[in-house]
Amino acid sequence: MADGGDGFDGCIEVVQRTRGYRRWPDDVKARIVAESFQPGARVADVACRHDLAAHQLSDWRRQAREGRPAR
Repeated sequence: MADGGDGFDGCIEVVQRTRGYRRWPDDVKARIVAESFQPGARVADVACRHDLAAHQLSDWRRQAREGRPAR
């Protein structure tokens, strides 16, 4: 077979993952959280705009409601 006999006729792109966590300054976190609490704002949309996982923003929002600093 022209494809090497394994049925695969394409290429694979290997994407390297970054290591570690991104550090968000407290003032930036606060601004993003405040934006997410605006009327009509959706957590997923705000998170996407800031290249952030929606679950991370949800954690920050929960911490803000509890009066704990987001870490």
